[in-house]
Amino acid sequence: MSGTGTGVADPALLEDRLRRHHRRCLPALSRLRLVARSGLGTGVDVRAATAEVMAELRAAEAILLGTLSGSVRREALAHFLACRVNRLTIVAEHAAATASAGDLPALRRLLYQFHALAEAMWKVQLGLRTPDLGPSEVRTFLPTPPRSKSRRWV
Repeated sequence: MSGTGTGVADPALLEDRLRRHHRRCLPALSRLRLVARSGLGTGVDVRAATAEVMAELRAAEAILLGTLSGSVRREALAHFLACRVNRLTIVAEHAAATASAGDLPALRRLLYQFHALAEAMWKVQLGLRTPDLGPSEVRTFLPTPPRSKSRRWV
């Protein structure tokens, strides 16, 4: 087994496709934030918006895993993304049930949690690079912030 993928050869094309899916789910994420702020939303509204976000995340996941077909990284990445999608699905189901029950404080907490998990998932998916890129082109997910000189660890 080689360490290279056989999917999309052009990294710019891959990133463009992933960003397109990300842009498609932004309206649904915005609707969920509005529901969380206003409390005006039913279980059907919440379920539709979370399903839209999940569909775009799964499409982006399929693209990523397709680019890594034949790679030694594929199975590990597939497991990692599946665990994140599973957690997001659980939160989405709880949010829809909570919206149907009318529990606004719990709904807010769950919708903010869903939003944070979805954004984290997008950061992971958009931050991944295909193995054929050189080390100078690989970017990290979370840059280490510079430490101030006045702060010392004890």
